[in-house]
Amino acid sequence: MRKQIFTLLALTIFFHAYAQKSLRETIRGKYGVSNHITQLDADEQIAFSPFQAKNIFNLDPNSDLVLAKKESDHLGFMHYRYYQTYKNIPVENSTYIVHTKNGKLTGMNGSVVVDFDKQINNRSYSSLTPKQAIDAAIKYIGAEKYKWEDEEMEKQIKIQTGDPKATYFPVAKLVWYNNGTDINPRELRLSYKVDVYAQKPLSRAHYFVDAQTGKILGKKDEICFSDPRGTANTFYSGAQTIHCNYSEANDRLRDLTKGDGVITVHGETGKSGNNYTSTSSDWTLSGDNIAALDAHYGVSQTYSFYMGNFSRNSYDNMGTALYSYVNDPTYLDNAFWDGTAMFFNKRSTGENGGVTGIDVCGHELTHGVTQETSGLNYSYESGAMNESMSDIMGKSVQFWSKPGDINWQMSNDMGWIIRDLSNPNSQGQPDTYLGTYWYSGAGDNGGVHYNSGVGNFFFYLLVTGGSGTNDNGDSYSVTGIGLAEADQILYRTNIFELTPTSQYIDWRVACINAAADLYGAGSNEVAQVKNAWHAVGIGSADGVCDKPQGLSAKNITSVGATLNWSNTGAATYTLNWKPTFSDTWTKVSGITANSYNLSGLTATTPYDFRVKSVCSKGFSSGYNKKSFTTNETGTYCTSEGISTGFEFIQKVVLHGATTVSGNNNGYGDYTAVNIPLHAGNSYNIKLKPGFISSPYSEDWTVYKDYNQNGVLNDVGETVATGSSSGNALISLPFTVPLSALNGTTGMRIQMHYGGLITDPCSTFDYGEVEDYTITINGGSGLQGPAGFASKSATEKNLSLKVTPNPVAGSAATISYYLPQDGKVMLRLIDMFGRNVQAINLGNKSA
Repeated sequence: MRKQIFTLLALTIFFHAYAQKSLRETIRGKYGVSNHITQLDADEQIAFSPFQAKNIFNLDPNSDLVLAKKESDHLGFMHYRYYQTYKNIPVENSTYIVHTKNGKLTGMNGSVVVDFDKQINNRSYSSLTPKQAIDAAIKYIGAEKYKWEDEEMEKQIKIQTGDPKATYFPVAKLVWYNNGTDINPRELRLSYKVDVYAQKPLSRAHYFVDAQTGKILGKKDEICFSDPRGTANTFYSGAQTIHCNYSEANDRLRDLTKGDGVITVHGETGKSGNNYTSTSSDWTLSGDNIAALDAHYGVSQTYSFYMGNFSRNSYDNMGTALYSYVNDPTYLDNAFWDGTAMFFNKRSTGENGGVTGIDVCGHELTHGVTQETSGLNYSYESGAMNESMSDIMGKSVQFWSKPGDINWQMSNDMGWIIRDLSNPNSQGQPDTYLGTYWYSGAGDNGGVHYNSGVGNFFFYLLVTGGSGTNDNGDSYSVTGIGLAEADQILYRTNIFELTPTSQYIDWRVACINAAADLYGAGSNEVAQVKNAWHAVGIGSADGVCDKPQGLSAKNITSVGATLNWSNTGAATYTLNWKPTFSDTWTKVSGITANSYNLSGLTATTPYDFRVKSVCSKGFSSGYNKKSFTTNETGTYCTSEGISTGFEFIQKVVLHGATTVSGNNNGYGDYTAVNIPLHAGNSYNIKLKPGFISSPYSEDWTVYKDYNQNGVLNDVGETVATGSSSGNALISLPFTVPLSALNGTTGMRIQMHYGGLITDPCSTFDYGEVEDYTITINGGSGLQGPAGFASKSATEKNLSLKVTPNPVAGSAATISYYLPQDGKVMLRLIDMFGRNVQAINLGNKSA
């Protein structure tokens, strides 16, 4: 092999702040707000510092991401939950969950503002005092009585929180807020967020008061009602084991074995907060007081369910005491979570059990879990998901606690059916997204107790399986995965995936992600999650219109590549591609095959491409992404034989150069052999096969890149073909055309058993491939590659050193300084401006 010494004309280092600029582009969704869910491929996963999140995502200089909490899971992921501020004031509904593994970003969930409105600074001052904002909110509500006016409840909140200064009286805090189901940067207004708890009529909500005008811009309800309907019988759960607490000659309904306690007290006016007592640990309360036992048992079992299945300690995972107020006659036929406690009220029909079914207890406490995790807003789709999550976990508590009572109707123990997870239509709820009974009005907080049927039916099918046709006319078939695995998937979405403004389509993606994390991306659990969501009209079934898999780039040359992906059964595919260091994608829509030929690329340049399935009814899968790097000018696509167990290329003779190569296991790189040829002259190339044992007939193809464009099968470049028999040399004639460009280029030889190969980029079964270099004189002249683009401002700030300089031998040391984190590409260019080598160094730290 000939040693080659290059004269180093130019060494350039191409830098791109992927971590700062491209991540901003990656997360940017519609209207200047982040995509709700962003997943990063392996080559995009950069090191993450939780205290540099603002800089990593390159957010507005006036904005920040404030770390609210971090939590690890048993799969090795760390989850950081942030909220966003602008000029140190929180942006309401902003939540960004950053997922990492082994210190690297794997994905993000939630909503943050990527591009703030240019006029926002004109709205950044307040004309109102906090007191004026509180007065405006109270006037707007106009309640007969407020919680802070009830001395008993004021006393209880101090006991409940352990804070002697605690009160229900409102506090006003500045936030950025806009009304609606998602953040809208153009509509964000500086507002006071005022928590007002009205006792009669009952309501608790955060009201948003425009800090300049005093106008009520919107509200966020905090009381999550169970909203039962119909008639019922007395609830009774039979003899159950409970824990209680002895004090002052009586037992109290206080279970101090669970966190800071499960505490069940009176909710009636005049007795609110008083203990239920018994002179014996064998509790036999009479009349409507029996409802306290059912509530105490139900909440205790719900705590145990969350602890036993998810290691969750109370609704906030901090062991906070669980207070239940029982038998308030003010709000009949209801139970609710008010933000800090549960209320289980009387029945209008007088049954002593009140509204205390075990699934109702699980339902209400799950509202607390949701409040502390995903924070799903209690309105419209996110509110329906909030309700559905509570129904799902409520039934799961029942099935876990009472395995002999497997009934999918909510409050079945009470004989008072308010919803049916197995058949939502029977209770006037939709079982298909936007289908029959879908509620699109503003009542019921946007239909939270109606549209929850979609999530409920999804969960029922995921657990039990089922088949049929939905309201869209789509047939479905789901194989149930059982309650235990389904619970884990749904819980993980609530804890680590969903955010306040998530919608049903986000819940589907969250469930797929959770199932993949727990059971593997190719697992049956992932497949059935997709099938169950398809059944309720959201997304396609497994294997139909999924994300394309198996992305690959083949036949890579210096100017092109063939992109391939799996066939998902989609109607069409959408392809995006770009140079890795560019922020602009080129889009190709309407592709009907599962491959696409790219051309017109630049040599030694890394490219990214991503593909998604476009399905019927306008649904699209997410993108899957892959990268590749084009070859240097003069290098070519790969080609090889898979097996040389029978034959291989033994010898090549051309114009006085003889190479005895022997068996190279399918491919031999002899580009160090440079053979001079003259345009217009005729030559014979002699080829000899080698055999492991018996000789065979072999077929030969010879290619030469006469126009030096990195492609070997342009017109006139398949220069010789023929067949040999046995061990003899075969001689194949060819003439170098006068149109051939002067300079160094490539020659490829393919030997194949069983027929001629006509594709210079093919991989085939039996035989071998060898590459050589030829240098042509007397042709049409030298053609050099296109020059590099001018450097960016970031690149100009780079520091680069070459040692020794000038380079006299075959090696050099390159030292560089980066002004910021990002991807690094090193390129070597020879004295003719040709790309000699490209080295992708990957993500590097500043």
